[in-house]
Amino acid sequence: MLSLLAPWDEGGRLRLGQQKRQGAALIDRCHPLARRQGINQSVSCPRLLKGLRSVLPGSLALLIGLVLGGCAPSDEFTTQYFETENPTRLSEWGVLQVSGGALTLGRDVTVYKLASPLFSDYAGKLRTLSLPEGKSATLDPHSGRFVYPEGTVITKSFYYRRVGGSARSDYRLIRTAGSFDLDGEHLDLDQMTLLETRILVKRSSGWAALPYVWNEAQSDATLSPTGALVRAELEHEGSREAFAYVVPNKNQCAGCHTLDQSSKEMLPIGPHPKHLVRGLPQSDQLASWVKAGGLSQVDHAAALQLDVHPHWQDASTGQSERVLAYLDINCGHCHSPTGPADTSGLFLNAGILDPIRWGVCKAPIAAGQGTGGAQFGIVPGNPDASIMSYRLSSLDPGAMMPELGRSLVHEEGLALVRAWIAAMPGHCDSDGSAPPLTLASIDP
Repeated sequence: MLSLLAPWDEGGRLRLGQQKRQGAALIDRCHPLARRQGINQSVSCPRLLKGLRSVLPGSLALLIGLVLGGCAPSDEFTTQYFETENPTRLSEWGVLQVSGGALTLGRDVTVYKLASPLFSDYAGKLRTLSLPEGKSATLDPHSGRFVYPEGTVITKSFYYRRVGGSARSDYRLIRTAGSFDLDGEHLDLDQMTLLETRILVKRSSGWAALPYVWNEAQSDATLSPTGALVRAELEHEGSREAFAYVVPNKNQCAGCHTLDQSSKEMLPIGPHPKHLVRGLPQSDQLASWVKAGGLSQVDHAAALQLDVHPHWQDASTGQSERVLAYLDINCGHCHSPTGPADTSGLFLNAGILDPIRWGVCKAPIAAGQGTGGAQFGIVPGNPDASIMSYRLSSLDPGAMMPELGRSLVHEEGLALVRAWIAAMPGHCDSDGSAPPLTLASIDP
C-alpha cells in the first residue's frame, strides 16, 4: 500500500501536484481491499482510509482528507458483520441506507412480514433478515424454531406516516388502526418518519441486541445503548394525542428476547415459522426462503404443516384463534413455561390450549397492584371483572401489560380480547372452580 503513495519530495512530503492522482489511486485501491476483507465499500472506504492515518506519515493528512471526501456510496450496498464492534451509525451495517429521499435495502437483505404483528404504539414495522453469504438457517425439530448461522443480522425499523405538510422535526404522526407494514422495499421519507431501528446480530458468543435512534434529518440512526424518549403526537379521526415513544435500552431488549430462563440465551421472536405470512404464492415466505437457499435441511411440504398464526384482525378466523395469536406475539415470549414470567403460571404462548393457563378462573400468584381489584385472570362473560382486561387497558407502569414496548393502549386489540371474554361461556365460583372448559367449548 505504501508503494502507491510515492513520489515524495526531498523533504519527505508528497508533492502537491500529485495529490489528485494519488487520491484517485487510493480510492481505486480502497475498494478491492474492502472487498477482500468482506467490508462494504460505501461504509468502509472512509473508515479504512481513516485507519491509514495511524501508519502513514502525518504529512499525508491533506491527501487523506481529499480521499475521504471523494468516497461515494457504492452500488454494492451489502450487510456487514461485526463480531465485537458496535458501530455508532446504523448505515455502517450495510442493511439500510437513505438514498434519494427513501430508505432502501442492501442487495442481500430480505424483508419478512409477520402473520400477526406485535403492537408498538401503532408504529409500522420494516423487518429484515440478512444471512452471511453461502450460509443458511435450519429448522430445529424440537423447538420448532429457526437456527441461524453466525453473522446473521436481523433488523426491525419503526416508523409512522407523517401528517401532511408537517415538518420531520414536528413529529406529528398519524395513528393507523390495527397495524401496517412496509409494502415493497423502499420507505418514502417524504411521507414517513423513522424513529428507531433495532438490530439483532448473531455472534460467536450468541445474539446481541443494539438499538439505534434516527436523527431528525432522517439521514441515519445513531447507536443508543441507554434507549431514548421521543416526544410525538398522534392524530386519529380528527383528534390529537401527545405521547412519549420509548426506545428500549440494551438490557430491555435482551430481557424480552431471553426466551429461556434456564439457558439465558437471547433468541429472535418474530422470524419464526409460526409467525411468517404464508399460504399464497406471492406471500409464501417459507417457500421463498427454501427456494432461495436461505433455509436448508427442511422438507418444504413438511414445513408447511407447521402451525402458523392467523392475523388477529382476520374476521374469517375463529375468535379464540385470533385472540391466542394476539396474546402469543404480544405476551407469549414472557408468559411461557420457560420465559421470564414462568412463575406466574399464566402461559400465553402458542400451543397452550388449557384455558386455566390463559387465566380462566385462575387467581394471580404475584400480580400485586396489577389486579385492579379483580379476583381472577379471566372471568367468563365478564371482561370488566377480569385482570387481563384491566392490565391491557392500564397505563400504570406497575400494572400495564405488556410492561415494555408501549406507551398507549391498543384499543383495537383490547376490544378483541374483551369481546372474547364476554362471549366465553361459564362462570367462576368464589374459590376459582369452574366447569371444565376447552377451546372447542369456548369457540365452537
